[in-house]
Amino acid sequence: MAKNTKNSSDSLASTLGRVTKLHFMYIAAYMLSIIIFDSWNLVTYEAVVDFWTAAVALLAVNTILWYSSRLKFKSNSTYRSGILLLILADIIFAALTVYWERGLASSSVILFSVPVVTAAAVRSRSTLLATAALSAGAYSIATIRFFYQHYGESFRVELYGEIALYSAVLFIIAGLLLAITHPSEKS
Repeated sequence: MAKNTKNSSDSLASTLGRVTKLHFMYIAAYMLSIIIFDSWNLVTYEAVVDFWTAAVALLAVNTILWYSSRLKFKSNSTYRSGILLLILADIIFAALTVYWERGLASSSVILFSVPVVTAAAVRSRSTLLATAALSAGAYSIATIRFFYQHYGESFRVELYGEIALYSAVLFIIAGLLLAITHPSEKS
């Protein structure tokens, strides 16, 4: 029994390590996009500071979790908690980016797919569905908050239509990932 727990713990540590390594590339790509957009004056200086601050905060969380994946803990819950913390950080990061990019007009809605795909690494149906729900909720809050703070920049039907569409897509991605990670379960 102890050996099985150790293998499971090693597997989760390895999963956390792989997920955080991929997040380093994700954060680097995001930072590169900030540099490109700033060099062409496509974003304001205030936006550059906001985006860069969020990216460095996510980098700090990711680095701490990457380091913790290399430590040997006896409990699976430590590694699982690390993955869940990274998922939560990804959701907050995506929500802030969407909000700062003008809500409905944001091209960064795709960032919400990162925590959903990351949740699939845990191989837990409830974690995957909860992540999709939290991502849909965070997207809704970001777009509704921006919409009502800048009322009149778009139509309410567009607001709720896009919230419904993107929320549905997040759940469809989660469903597809469930089909891949849990192929033997009947729907």
